[in-house]
Amino acid sequence: MLNFGIISTAKINQDAILLPVSKRDDVVVKAVASRNFGKAKSYANAWGISTFYGSYEELLEDPGIDAVYISTPNAFHVTWVKEALLKNKHVLCEKPLSPTYSETLDLIKLAKSRGLLLMEAMHYVYHPAVRRLINELQDGKWGEIESIVAQLGLNTPPDGDIRYRSDLMGGSFMHLGCYCLHFIQNILNAPLRLEGLSVERKEEQSADILSIGNLKSEKGLSEFFFKTTFKDRHLNSFVKIQGTKGNLKINSIFNPVCPKGKRFIDVLETRSDISNMSQLPSNTFYQSCYDFQLEAFMNSLNRGDFTPLVDSRHAALLEQGQALIKPLAPFPHREKLLLAS
Repeated sequence: MLNFGIISTAKINQDAILLPVSKRDDVVVKAVASRNFGKAKSYANAWGISTFYGSYEELLEDPGIDAVYISTPNAFHVTWVKEALLKNKHVLCEKPLSPTYSETLDLIKLAKSRGLLLMEAMHYVYHPAVRRLINELQDGKWGEIESIVAQLGLNTPPDGDIRYRSDLMGGSFMHLGCYCLHFIQNILNAPLRLEGLSVERKEEQSADILSIGNLKSEKGLSEFFFKTTFKDRHLNSFVKIQGTKGNLKINSIFNPVCPKGKRFIDVLETRSDISNMSQLPSNTFYQSCYDFQLEAFMNSLNRGDFTPLVDSRHAALLEQGQALIKPLAPFPHREKLLLAS
C-alpha cells in the first residue's frame, strides 16, 4: 500500500488525486497539509483523510508518507518538489513542474540520485487515445510535420483568482501554454525555440489572460503556433496538424474525457484525410486522464522504474516564453490563430 500526502488544499486535488485514489486498492491518501491548520483539518474531515498538518514541512517529516502530490501555486513547485525529494518522498507535481530549464535538470538529477520517482502531471498524455495519436505522429503516419496550430481555452476565472497573479506564475501562458508547448515538443521530438510571445493582461500588473506565440524548428524551416486564453465560454482545445502525408485535426486534445454523472466519457474527436486511421480506444467509463496518470505513476513504482517522467525541453520553452512576453500587438500570424477556432 502506497501512502500519499497532499501538499495544499487546491481545488484540483479532487480530480487529480482524491478521486483516482478512491478507485484503487493499492494506494491511499493518508495526509494533507495546509499553511493553515484549521483549513487542513476541515479539508481532511471533508475527504476522510486521517492525518492533517498546519505546515508542509510537518507532512514531509511524516515517515509514514511514501509519496506526495504537490498542487501549490506554480511559483512554489520547485521549492516543495526539492524539499519532498530531500525527505525521500516520490513526487507527483502539478504542471508546470518548473519555469526554467536549469531548475528542471536539478530536480531530475536530485530524484535520480535518491532513487525516487518524479512525475510532472501532464495528465492528457496518459489517455490511451492521446498516447496512440502521439505515437503515430512520432512514427511518421502523417509524414514530416510541416505546421501545427494548437489552442487551449478556459472560461474566465473569477475576480481574485490566483491565476491572475503574475507573482505566483499565473496566467494563460504558464497554466495553459505549458500543454501546447509540451504537445508540440513531444510529437516533433526535435529541438525547438520560442520565437515570439504576445499577451493580453486583465490589468497592467496582472498575469496574462491571452497569449499567442510561435515556435521554430532548429533549422528554421518550419514554424508552429499556439494560442491560450482565459476568455472562452467553456473548456476548448484543439490541434491542427499538416504533414507531408496528410492533415489531422484533434478536438479536445487536452481534455479528452469529460464527466457525465458518476462516470467519464471520451470526447476526443479526430478528423483526417488519411483513410486508414486506426480505431482509437473509446468508452473508458469511470476513468479520467487523472486515473490513467495515477496508473502510470503506480506502474513505474511497481516496476522499480524511477526514470523521471519529465521533459526538460518543455521547461526550456517556458523559460524562453517568460523572457519574450510583450503586450499583444500586431503579431505575425495572429489572425491565423485567432481565426483557427
